[in-house]
Amino acid sequence: MKRQPSTPEETMTTTTDLFRDGLLKGLAEDEAEAFISNCRKRTCEDGTRLFEEMTEAQSLFLIVDGTVDLTFRLPSDKGEAVLGSRKAGDAIGWSTLVPPYRYRFSGVCRGKTELLQIDRPELLGLIQANYHLGYLLMRNIAVITSQRLVGMQEKVAQLLGNEAVNGW
Repeated sequence: MKRQPSTPEETMTTTTDLFRDGLLKGLAEDEAEAFISNCRKRTCEDGTRLFEEMTEAQSLFLIVDGTVDLTFRLPSDKGEAVLGSRKAGDAIGWSTLVPPYRYRFSGVCRGKTELLQIDRPELLGLIQANYHLGYLLMRNIAVITSQRLVGMQEKVAQLLGNEAVNGW
């Protein structure tokens, strides 16, 4: 059975470790802890909409436990489709830092989900106080975005079949 952290320091370390291969990669321990300490904990139930497609991006979310589906509206009011799902260790809402500051998808919790949320003013304050942290966050966002684009390319190739793959 996995032992639960018993002190605030252990909890902070456990939380920063969860995001070490993603958004917080390369940050010094004090930078990662500063980032996490500026986040607020949030627990959401199944179906909670964290943000809506094409609305102003006001917050960045780190998924501590659970799953968030990224959805988009289908044309002609035919509902929504799930583009992908994000799980513990993933960050969503990077549009908070990137003009035009609009979420490209909606974020919907699937099941009970625990998150850390940081709003744009706090995030920008951290970056303005520590440009190194800002550089690493933006680099990590670029890497995450690139990985997601490759994943989308693979999905498109599967949908279009072998002709699309061989034609690239």
